[in-house]
Amino acid sequence: MSRRAALALAALLPLLAACGGRSAPELTVEEAYARLPEEIGGFRKSWPERGAPGTVIARYAHPNRSAASVHALPPARRTEVRDGEEDPEVGAAMETFARGVAVEAASRRENVTLRHFGARAAEAGPAARCLDVYLRGDAPRRQLGCAAMLERRVFVVMMLAPESADLRRGLRDPLLAVTMRLIGALAGGAPEAIPADADDPIPPPPAAAPPAPPAPAAPRRPRLPTVGPTWRT
Repeated sequence: MSRRAALALAALLPLLAACGGRSAPELTVEEAYARLPEEIGGFRKSWPERGAPGTVIARYAHPNRSAASVHALPPARRTEVRDGEEDPEVGAAMETFARGVAVEAASRRENVTLRHFGARAAEAGPAARCLDVYLRGDAPRRQLGCAAMLERRVFVVMMLAPESADLRRGLRDPLLAVTMRLIGALAGGAPEAIPADADDPIPPPPAAAPPAPPAPAAPRRPRLPTVGPTWRT
């Protein structure tokens, strides 16, 4: 996740903490970290580095340069909070992420494409609101963020990968598969195994095709014999 977008999420802390009165106990940061798997789809978990934005509770790294971060926003203080993607705070988190990405893209003079969609961790798992971002500039890359309300907290999982190497999309999208399994783990479910066809979050780009052999030269048309002048009588 870009640092600008992470800082924008951190800016939501005082705003969300000021809402309403306290209700049922929320999922603590420590409990959430313990629920996250140590390894998933080739990603290894680690504590956030010193000086990381205040929302970051865990980071994941993959040997082929993809990365993930897990963010926890302050617990909701309203009495009526439902798990999933429908809570207004989930939408606010995704809008903040989108604005942060757009500002960063503008500062780097990059083209950016945003796609909003909903996803579900499993058939009976929590639903999440997601934003898929494609940044095209000197270093084309893809950012994927999904947010869900879980036990009165909004959790956001962010993924980052070089777009040139991220070839698969749709149901077999490896980045989305890892993201939704992390959200499922935060919800208290055992992380599902990554399907074999999505085991490598960033498949290496295919080797360039060899250049086509030069086309054979067109046969030269034979020259007609020269004809001398003719006279009509």
